[in-house]
Amino acid sequence: MMTDTHVFRRLVLGLQPRAPDHTIPFAIEFAELLNLDLLGVFLEDTSLQNLASIPFAREIRPLGGSWHPIDIEHLTRDLERAAVRAERSFVEAAKRLATDWRFEVARGPMARAVATVSRTNDIVMIGEPISAAERATQQYSWLMDAALQSAAAVLVVPGRVERAQGPVVAVARVPDDPSIGLAADIAAAASEELIILDICKNRIDPAHIDALAASKKLSVEHVLAEANNTAPPSLVEHLRPLHERLVVLTRDASDGHVASTIAAELNVPILVIEPDKAP
Repeated sequence: MMTDTHVFRRLVLGLQPRAPDHTIPFAIEFAELLNLDLLGVFLEDTSLQNLASIPFAREIRPLGGSWHPIDIEHLTRDLERAAVRAERSFVEAAKRLATDWRFEVARGPMARAVATVSRTNDIVMIGEPISAAERATQQYSWLMDAALQSAAAVLVVPGRVERAQGPVVAVARVPDDPSIGLAADIAAAASEELIILDICKNRIDPAHIDALAASKKLSVEHVLAEANNTAPPSLVEHLRPLHERLVVLTRDASDGHVASTIAAELNVPILVIEPDKAP
């Protein structure tokens, strides 16, 4: 998948023990759509084992409802079993890919694990937990922070994806926002309409939009919104009636936590890219 400023060669799927069931199928479909290699990574965060080793750390168990010391051996076995299940599901689904794929387990602190497996020209895919309580956990926050600190773009996929078809939306903060070119390429690959949500202080020249539509052979809609307003409530308000399948944002326009909020609110995947990422 290539644009004038972005080249993506691989999708890195970060898997955790309680990833939603649709996470792997979505990654397969996205890799197929953009002709990307796929790396499935089970992220075994050693912070959990470190927490369990602290004498006063406690967990509440379903039976009995009282607090108990964390059983580190039980925790380790659960993680091992989760990794085996994740690998089995990933391998079975990835067999259909025409591109290269592989699976591995990354152990260590979350930030280091993600940094080790990801690189420039990757898209790191993060599947959101289904429940708001799980999205609020420290572990999910660590994962999101680790992805944002890596050299890769970040694809935030909600716990439930609203639709598999619909336009691709680029949120443009400046007239030459790189989200536009990338969203146009994705829309063309998916045979979908491109919508440019224009929040630029200096609005995008309609002639440039017409030229883009002609060069990419796309239907393009230009939607004007409040300039420079990237607050989640405002973006959600503007995006909701567009019925999009994917939103592309530059990191200038949104950090990952804003993207996560929007993804959860609209049940739509959000791709967060660097503002300038030359090949």
